[in-house]
Amino acid sequence: MAVTTTDTAVQVSVELTPTDGVVIEGNSLGVTIRITALRPALIEHAELTLIRKVNYTYGRGNIYGGVFPARERTTELLTTVTVPAPGAIPAGQTRVLSGSLSIPTDGPASVRGDLIDVGWSVRCVLHAAGGQIIKRERLIDVQSWGQTSATDIGHPPVGEHLGQVALEFIALSSRVLEPGTPLTGILRVRPRDEISTRGVRVQLVRCEEVWGGPGQVADPDASESEGYRHAEAVTAAVVVGPAGMLTPGTVVDLPFTVETPAGLPAPSLSIGNLHVRWEIRAVVDLPLRLDPQLSLDLLAVTASRQASDSGRPGALDTD
Repeated sequence: MAVTTTDTAVQVSVELTPTDGVVIEGNSLGVTIRITALRPALIEHAELTLIRKVNYTYGRGNIYGGVFPARERTTELLTTVTVPAPGAIPAGQTRVLSGSLSIPTDGPASVRGDLIDVGWSVRCVLHAAGGQIIKRERLIDVQSWGQTSATDIGHPPVGEHLGQVALEFIALSSRVLEPGTPLTGILRVRPRDEISTRGVRVQLVRCEEVWGGPGQVADPDASESEGYRHAEAVTAAVVVGPAGMLTPGTVVDLPFTVETPAGLPAPSLSIGNLHVRWEIRAVVDLPLRLDPQLSLDLLAVTASRQASDSGRPGALDTD
């Protein structure tokens, strides 16, 4: 679907290939500009620009020892391509301009998180006679294979508060998290003491970290006053064990299936001070005590294995 807008002399529509504006990093995006003259018009120059906007929240300290969230916003003009201008267009006639933009792989793809937001767009600029400049911008969705965090799938599991019970993931279907593909496996529970639980659950968790603000060296050990921020969001959860007693010396195997959202809001990411990590987490819910839990890192990808064209229209970015 095209985004069409009208100026005094021309009507301009911008179409994308793929039509839904979804493109995988490293691939190319086709752009078609249709210009219809409402009266005689002269287009002297035409260009396409690929834009990435990175917004993130970091911690900032003040002289009184307090910490407050601050927001950093940057806009990068990554690539500009000039396309042949149509020149004079008689009234009522249409000219079609075409170009292509390559999506780089050396920066963050699209991210829609709580701390980190990365948006992409394509801007069309036409220079008409008399100094008139016509601008149109289309949002696009850049998907990623998460290769900046490829080592995440080699990380060992991390446990917390496991003094009374041991937890283990076995027969996990994959450590690569793909949109719409469920994660299946078995959670093995080995109680060391007799404990009463309010149930056992398995969660899919997105963890975001910012390791510093603008101009600071990325440091995962920085304090919040030095720029560090952390946020977590549970995107899916399933109860795998009911409330009840766990008896020491027994082994309980709990099969699970966690549904993965069809559209993941972010891939795994590790670039500079911006980090997005995905994990599968098992939690034993205990009353009035810290919950034992076990987390295992996953590699999340937002790219689809097969290209698809859903026909979903891109949005118009008026910023």
